[in-house]
Amino acid sequence: MKKSFKIVYIVIFMLICAAPLALMPFAKKNENIEKRELAKFPKYMENGRLNVDFSTQFESWFNDRIPYRSELLSAANYMKGETLHAPTSNVIVGKDGWLFYESEGADYMNTNAMTDAQVNAAAIALSLMQENIEAKGGHFVFVPMPNKASVYGEYMPSCYTKDRINNLSRVMTRAGEVGVNYVDMQAVMKANKDKTLYHRRDSHWNYQGALIGYNAIMDGLGVEHKTYADATYTVEKNWRADLDKLLYPAGGVMDDQYYYNISYEQFMFTYPAGVRDTQAQLENFMSDKEEGDDLIRTKSRGVKDGSKLYMARDSFGRALLPLMIDNYESAEFKRTDTPDVNSIGENTDFVYEIVERNLHRIADKAPFMYAPERDSSKAEGSNTGESIKVYCDNEGYGVRLYGAFPDSKVTGDGRVYIQLSGAGGNHVYEAFPIYEKDLMQKQGVEEGSDSGRGFSAILQKTEGLSGSYDITIVSGGTSYPGGTIVVE
Repeated sequence: MKKSFKIVYIVIFMLICAAPLALMPFAKKNENIEKRELAKFPKYMENGRLNVDFSTQFESWFNDRIPYRSELLSAANYMKGETLHAPTSNVIVGKDGWLFYESEGADYMNTNAMTDAQVNAAAIALSLMQENIEAKGGHFVFVPMPNKASVYGEYMPSCYTKDRINNLSRVMTRAGEVGVNYVDMQAVMKANKDKTLYHRRDSHWNYQGALIGYNAIMDGLGVEHKTYADATYTVEKNWRADLDKLLYPAGGVMDDQYYYNISYEQFMFTYPAGVRDTQAQLENFMSDKEEGDDLIRTKSRGVKDGSKLYMARDSFGRALLPLMIDNYESAEFKRTDTPDVNSIGENTDFVYEIVERNLHRIADKAPFMYAPERDSSKAEGSNTGESIKVYCDNEGYGVRLYGAFPDSKVTGDGRVYIQLSGAGGNHVYEAFPIYEKDLMQKQGVEEGSDSGRGFSAILQKTEGLSGSYDITIVSGGTSYPGGTIVVE
């Protein structure tokens, strides 16, 4: 009897182990369910050698294709999230069926506070971009989109305690101090939150929230626009929310969506080129598929006033597309945190939209923009600091200068000026007060061996600028000798 029991036990164990392989031909393809590229089957040989990582890569490939994987994940997430109320699959399960991104918790409690140098860098970077756009005859507005938790915090779990100050409030305050034109979208959303502006089970606003936000953006730009105030809408429970999909990849709860009855001007896509079904392509861009939406360009068939828009955006910008397109003769939407300001033409309105949880990215990398030349008085420093290393990259588009300060404290107004003295005369440029982490690492400066406060500037190559220059970096009343650079 004992022997028979062991045999039965072994057989059952072997059947359980073999079940995934046996069921694989009959199960749904996980590629069609999960919003990511699954691991590929590994090669036995790589670069003419035996692939020593084959077993690890095979495990990743197999795990991604386990039959009924999505169903198992959904069941596990339900037990962990809905029953135990613990963060799971990067999702916070809130009250009354509301879901939040796990990263929102850090902003909500202010446990991811940006440094003073980062806040200052973000604000000054925005002010320099605004200066550039306005000098070319356009309008500029910064749109920091609040996390859902910042608007509907009452649905966050009780274990999360909201802090009065966080990155959003600090960046907006400093941006206002340096003259940046911005929309306090958090205030706008809170003033209208009784209308339900965000999806309960998605991290983004719904179309009702987007319409209110659109009008606030256009008001912030200070340009005449359609308000769609009389547009009627219907509510349909057909929105497959992103957070719900993370929790329940096999299928969860549909969310409400607000569909407005608006007659938009006809338009065409100039990029991507060759689009035959404009409406189908627009709906694809507005979905969460995120297929080829890094760059979108449009041309109106009805608006003929020469108006132009450039919008740096993230996923929140999807719902704004038809509204913004409808108000401009030509529009460009670039999914980026580092706008190419040099490419923005004359008389072009610039909307810079970025969600609260990504605000730190503004200070992580300088936008592509030529540094403005300043009066020589800006480079006067009453104190002399220690010498610093200035890196000079001569590129086809210009000369990039960057480096780091020996201390991380923000002094004075935090602005940074670069003085060049040489055969081509004396020149003073204002740099972005941004520490270029990636570029510094390429120069062999390891993370942690620097202050985290730096500068970055691109100088436009002009006739007479080439040659050797002594360089001085000035910030907060202190001048730092930077040695000699050669502009080719």
